[in-house]
Formats: sequence, C-alpha cells, structure tokens
Amino acid sequence: MKYTSGIILIIIFAGVVGCNNNVKDTKTGKQDKFIDIPAYFKSEEQQLIQSGITFQKKVTFNGKSEAVAIESKDTNAIQHLLKPFLDIDLNKPSLVNEYDTTSLTDPFSGRKSIIYKSKGKQTNPDEITMETDKNGTIQQVTVQSYTSSLVYEYRQHLVYQRGKAIMINTYQRIAFLTPKEVEITAKKEDKNQL
Repeated sequence: MKYTSGIILIIIFAGVVGCNNNVKDTKTGKQDKFIDIPAYFKSEEQQLIQSGITFQKKVTFNGKSEAVAIESKDTNAIQHLLKPFLDIDLNKPSLVNEYDTTSLTDPFSGRKSIIYKSKGKQTNPDEITMETDKNGTIQQVTVQSYTSSLVYEYRQHLVYQRGKAIMINTYQRIAFLTPKEVEITAKKEDKNQL
C-alpha cells in the first residue's frame, strides 16, 4: 500500500510539473508577441529615404492649409512624418496583457488584417489595424488613439500606406481653450501628371 500511494504521488507531481511547464511555454511563445512596430517603421524609413520619391505634403491647422513638396531624401522630413508611428511599441512591459489580437484572412486574395484592440478605456493607442499582402508584408497601418477626461480630450488618427501616403490627424481640446486640429497628409507625387 505504501508503494502504491508513493507511485500515485509521483504521477500527480509529474503531471503538475508537466502542466506548469506547458503554461510557461505558451507565455513565452512567439504567438503572444506583437509585431515589432518600431522596427517595421525604422525599416520603412530607410526604404523611403533610399527610394527617391517626392511627396506632396499638406498641413492644415484649424482650417488653414499650406502645401509643399518634400523629397524622400530629406531624412529629417521623413523622420518627422514617421515619428508618431515609431512611438508605438505594444511590446513594452507596461502594456503586457493590455491588448486583444484578432486576425482575419481573405481566402481569395490571401491578404490578412491584424487588429490590436485595447482592453482598457484609456490605453494608447486604442486600436491598431495592419493590412498585409499574401506574402505577409505590411501594406497599411491604421492607428486610433483616444484619451479624455473632464478637462481634456485628445484624438489621433494615423494612416500609413506603404510607399504611397502618410496621414496624421490630431485633435486636442483643453477646457476653456480653443480646440486645435492638425492634419498632415503626405502623398506620393505622381510623375505622370499632366
């Protein structure tokens, strides 16, 4: 009887240890890690700088607009346009378990949408949507951020279309002050225009 209860205890102990090891493996596995967004945009920044593309940049501040052409070789201008995207890092320790991940695949084209949605009301960004082609290359990134309190409201909508356009819309309202809205659009200049 002593041997059977000892064997049963060993089997239970082995089962518990085995289960605990499996839990640790899934927590450290790559399937739980978010796409490294800053690394993606650092790579895109380098590609844009080397591409020789000309962008038509339009800045609108509270309804007043100004347009200018910028060369992609202007590293400061490209870095400035991509900065809001480079600041997004869902892999920060403070954001562990703060986002749900959903992915949808188009069975006909093979394109995929990956959506990161915040679980909390005030986590920034609130939602990130990435569109990939059939090879898994990110073609578009859309970011929504929103924060509000009794005295402050902040909204930001970012869109990056690979090699085509960058759009940044920011709205800020502070109690007793005039709201501010800035929209920046940089679109690839079509060289075939007449």
